[in-house]
Amino acid sequence: MNYTHLSIEERACLRKYYVEGKSFREIARLLGRNVSTISREINRNYTHRYAINTYYPHTAQKKYLLRRSFCHRGMFWNEEVIAYINEKLQLTWSPEQIASTPCALKLPSFKTIYRWIYEKYLVKGNVNVLRRKGKTRKRLGNGGRFTTGKSIRKRDKSVYNRKEFGHWEADTVVSGRGKTKACFATIAERKTRYYIAIKIPNRNSETMANAIIKALSKLPQSAVKTITCDRGSEFADWRRIEKELNCDMYFADPYCAW
Repeated sequence: MNYTHLSIEERACLRKYYVEGKSFREIARLLGRNVSTISREINRNYTHRYAINTYYPHTAQKKYLLRRSFCHRGMFWNEEVIAYINEKLQLTWSPEQIASTPCALKLPSFKTIYRWIYEKYLVKGNVNVLRRKGKTRKRLGNGGRFTTGKSIRKRDKSVYNRKEFGHWEADTVVSGRGKTKACFATIAERKTRYYIAIKIPNRNSETMANAIIKALSKLPQSAVKTITCDRGSEFADWRRIEKELNCDMYFADPYCAW
């Protein structure tokens, strides 16, 4: 029997049914999946950011792609290994030191550790933990990111309380197979966790801006007060989004969640 992993589309549907309070068995029936698949998906990929656990399809997809990347590179998903490497990096050990120091765990090569840091699988991608004496990746320009726009530090502190409707978070979910440029633009409202996923043909900034404007312009003006995202190049057309939606856009600091 062949097993296929949940797609981002299925995860988006799962999210909808989950917040509606449907049982795992009912969700499984609606998606045409085994109930154990649904149970395993929720338990492995839930997000623990609030008083109760919740589920976001884009976060679940990223967790799945992370585990898949380890598997395809010859490493089994091992939280003990990840915790060990994170601990040593926080102590300013270099990837060369970590890989070469005798240890009871099966560790990846120092090149792999560097790659996992840059891909944000380790220490949340915080390259400041590196001493910069070893081999580092040469980057051109700003890595496709931009420096304009308001920092999240300037966003009103009341937004963190999640008591007011109208504050949104935007992100992008891409396929792990790399066979298409298509991806999903995702927008989540902070208070209600209301979630919108729009399939777009590419990550072009104009395409992303069009998708966000089209989705949120359907709402009353008071329902869109702020939008927070990272500084990925797909959000470079932020000025037009602000103008069209009459809202403020804020950008998270590098390597930090918002």
